[in-house]
Amino acid sequence: MKQLAFRNILKNKTYSIINIIGLSIGFVLCYLVFSVIIEENSYDKSWSKSEQIYRVITEDSSLGQVNSNPQAYINFGYELQKNFPEIQSASHIRDNSIYLNLNPDDPNTKEFEGLEAEENVFDLLDIHVLEGTPKTRIAGKRNIMISKSFKDQYFPNENVIGKILLSADPYAEEQKEYIITGVMADLPYNSVLRTSIIQLIGRPNMPLNADGGGFYFQQFIHIKPGTDIQQLTNKVNKWYREFLTNDAHLKTHFSLQPLTDIYLDPLGDSKISGNQKTNLIFLSVALLVLVLSCINYINIYAVRTIKKVKSIHLHKVLGAKRSQLIKSLLLETSIIFGIAGIISFGLFLLILPVLSSYLDFQLVFVKEKLILLAGLSFFVILLLSLLIGCYPAFMISNIKTADALRNKIKTGNQSEVWIKRGLITLQFSISLIVIIGLITIKSQISLVQHSDLGIKTKNILGINYFSLGKQIHAVKAELEKISGVEQVSITRWVPSQGTGHFSKQIPDPQDESNRIDVNFITADQDLPDILGFKLLKGRNLTSADYDGISEGKDDGEEYKIRNVLLTEGTAKRLGITELGFLHPQLKFIPVGIIADFHSQSLHKAIGNTAIVAMNLESSGSILIKLKAGQEATSSKAIGAVMDKFYPNRMLTYEWIDDLYQQAYAKETKQAQLFTLFSGLALFISALGITGLLIQSVEQRSKEIGIRKVLGASIANISNLFAKDYVLMVLLATLLASPLAWYLSNKWLEDFAYKIEVKWWFFALSGLTVLIITLITVNLQTIRAAMVNPVKTLRDE
Repeated sequence: MKQLAFRNILKNKTYSIINIIGLSIGFVLCYLVFSVIIEENSYDKSWSKSEQIYRVITEDSSLGQVNSNPQAYINFGYELQKNFPEIQSASHIRDNSIYLNLNPDDPNTKEFEGLEAEENVFDLLDIHVLEGTPKTRIAGKRNIMISKSFKDQYFPNENVIGKILLSADPYAEEQKEYIITGVMADLPYNSVLRTSIIQLIGRPNMPLNADGGGFYFQQFIHIKPGTDIQQLTNKVNKWYREFLTNDAHLKTHFSLQPLTDIYLDPLGDSKISGNQKTNLIFLSVALLVLVLSCINYINIYAVRTIKKVKSIHLHKVLGAKRSQLIKSLLLETSIIFGIAGIISFGLFLLILPVLSSYLDFQLVFVKEKLILLAGLSFFVILLLSLLIGCYPAFMISNIKTADALRNKIKTGNQSEVWIKRGLITLQFSISLIVIIGLITIKSQISLVQHSDLGIKTKNILGINYFSLGKQIHAVKAELEKISGVEQVSITRWVPSQGTGHFSKQIPDPQDESNRIDVNFITADQDLPDILGFKLLKGRNLTSADYDGISEGKDDGEEYKIRNVLLTEGTAKRLGITELGFLHPQLKFIPVGIIADFHSQSLHKAIGNTAIVAMNLESSGSILIKLKAGQEATSSKAIGAVMDKFYPNRMLTYEWIDDLYQQAYAKETKQAQLFTLFSGLALFISALGITGLLIQSVEQRSKEIGIRKVLGASIANISNLFAKDYVLMVLLATLLASPLAWYLSNKWLEDFAYKIEVKWWFFALSGLTVLIITLITVNLQTIRAAMVNPVKTLRDE
């Protein structure tokens, strides 16, 4: 039977190659997508206490909907540890950029993504100390513990314990000293807590406030094994309600998030995070492409019945049993699937480094488990081959031997015809869904990239948040002297980076039982001009507005009443029609109304925004508008000025245009991958059609010859084969459109401003598939029609 299986594969090389290519593409896509999903689901599972570590989440429902904050009030975790025996330990741990000058003789500094954690972080995480005694903090300096790879890279063959490093912190006016107190083994890469530097801090000296206020810090707790998390959460919230001295924060609740869930559900901006929704999208697409390949195999295998059936049933006459014939046919399928599996796994190994580089994402867990994953994948491929091979194997073995040997097989069996057409239609439907998805993504990206933001962002350079100091006025004057600089503004908000500097909750005038957020952007008087705010009513802010116009008291605390600009939407929401009057809840005086603008990407809806003019000296950012064509020379001159006034700072320069585009980096990569998947889906469909047509043309070669003798043109013969495929494409378009519409709208839910999925998305997709199909059909039928009919009819 082995010889028969191999002989069939070699005898039908064209069909075998088509099947192997199609299956290899489907398998390699599944390998790649599954490797990413497996890697992302491995995050933070390598810690020995991973199942018992939870992050404390603050849930605020005061604005009418639940907003989850991945932080809690400082020392909240310690209070829980004191009051609940189920909690064994608690620690403050958060991301913290650390800016270091590694070499005093080298002015260049580096930014490292570090962690800031208390000494008891050792109770939660498996941190193996290789050198030093980091648990013993040295007072007066910032204590840091570095990883072995960090030491090997920057301080090879050097005793680093006690080494002093100077900071280049943009937020500090003076350089601080960091002292290395320990060297640790490298932390797991597949963790949201991965880092090469941990700054060890003492416990914050800030008791938990009973009035419901306070500062936030990310906190983790270690819970005893076997604890019912829901019961503990209920007890925590009950305790907190009783702990408060007033009911002002009764809409604040707490929940516990497993450490292992954080990567795929970060609950906020995180530099180390994945996306479960994106994973599901690409997993679905990869599986659909694999289904296309399997449909190709079933269809091509089935239509080869007539050519194969006679030789197969000769073995039956010679004594082979039906079960042996089925085994032989299944073996043939398994061999083809096995060859495709080996080829695809080789391609997977070659593409894996490229994928890792493209995604900027190391697949460490997958590489560690590569042999196990290879074994599992080949086992799955074997099962799939047996499943896929059953239909054609049983179909062929069921044909009567006498009919097979006399070539009296009913090729037009209605059920088999409908099965074949149904599979081809399904194949077209899958291709259409992928293409419609591609059109949706590209259309949405085009919308967000070309939408009017309501502000000018071109040729504006931003210097990100840092400690300004009193010299900022001299800095601004120096920058304005640069020939390529048009305007300079000092601000505490950079476009695209959040909604503003601070926010205030006030009663909603349209629903007094609800509260709304008003976001405040603080900047000098030049911000409206540099960003091109469109003034609709009233006046702009001036330097006279810096100090405020009067003083009063709010809850016993002094404050200054200031003039503000409101966006048009904010003015409408607050019911403000007259300017120059104090708003009782806002505690500011609106003096102008400007057009709405997008302070963030189009993922977020435009919020309520007010602009406050202030003379900033403590901390903030700088926005610099440059003349077109002078960006390079002006940027160099700007850098020289900043180095002169801030010699020991690591400042970050970014173009505002780029910041908005970076917000859509994920969707841009999705579009690129969908383009690839769409191309592969169409290619596999074309491969399948080619295989079917080769067989169909071969079977009907005499019919084609007779039609040519009777005067049929090449176009007539092409139409003969094409009409069925045209009908199947039209049917597939009707069937695929509702599902594609639903999936496209689900993907668009991530955007506050989105396109409408229009009818022409489906028409264009159907037309694309139809054109590819007709090209494939015509290439095969024209070649067959060009054959001299004498050659095809000479046996008659």
